[in-house]
Amino acid sequence: MGFTMTEQFFTKSIKVQKIIKGFNLTKSLLVSSILVGEDNIGKKSLIKYLFPNIMIVDGSNQKNVEETLAISNKLIIFNFEKLTNMENLNFDNKQIIAVSNYISNERIIDDLFAFIYKMPSLKDRVEDIELLVNYFIKDVKRNLMIDKLIIDLNRVDISSNTKSLRKSVYKEAFINDCTNKDIEEILYNYLLKYMNGNNDYKKYLSLYERPLIKAGLKKFYSQLKLSSILGINRNTLRKKIHELNLN
Repeated sequence: MGFTMTEQFFTKSIKVQKIIKGFNLTKSLLVSSILVGEDNIGKKSLIKYLFPNIMIVDGSNQKNVEETLAISNKLIIFNFEKLTNMENLNFDNKQIIAVSNYISNERIIDDLFAFIYKMPSLKDRVEDIELLVNYFIKDVKRNLMIDKLIIDLNRVDISSNTKSLRKSVYKEAFINDCTNKDIEEILYNYLLKYMNGNNDYKKYLSLYERPLIKAGLKKFYSQLKLSSILGINRNTLRKKIHELNLN
C-alpha cells in the first residue's frame, strides 16, 4: 500500500492516492478540476499540498472570484458551492482547481470541469484514522506539554471528520491528565451555571454517583463485590443502578 505524508496532508487511503495521481497527471495542463466531499475531510489541505504556489480565492466572494479570473490563468477556488452565478464563469485556457462540499448543479459542474474528483469521508477511509490520531497526539503533546498519551481508536469521534477527531483526541488528553482539582473546578463551574434552587442536591447527585458506579461495574464486574467496596448493601446498589439506567 502506498503512503503519503507531508506537514499538511496525511493519507494511506487508496482512493485518495488515486485522486492525488489524477491531479499530478494534469498538473501542467490548463484544465479545470473540482474536488468534492464533506466538510473537514482534508480537501483544502490536499489542494494546498499539491498546488502550493497557485493563488487561492473564496467562493463566498463572487466579485473577487470574477476579478481574479480576469487577470489570472491559474486559480484555486475554495467553497465553490457558495458561488451564486457559476454559469457565468469562463474557465477556457485556465488551470482552475475548485473545492466544494457538494455539487449544487450537476449540469453546470459537468460543463465547467474536465475532471471531477469525489473525496471520501473518514468513515470510508478507516486506514487514515490511526495516522491522523497519531498526528493529533503529537500536536496535543506539544501544545499541552504532555509526555505520554495513548488513545483508544474505538473511542474517537469521526462524525464531523477531522474536526471531531481532533476534538476527541484533545478531550481524551484532558481526561487522562486531569487531577482531582480539575474535576472539582469543572463541577464547580457547571453547578454555578446551572443550579437554580429546585431540589438541586438530588438533581445533581448523579454527576457523582453515575460515573462512580459505572466505573466500578466495569472494573470489578460483580455487583456484590462493588457494594462491598463502596460500603453500601447490594439492594441499595441495585436500586441505584436502576435509577441511573446502568442496567
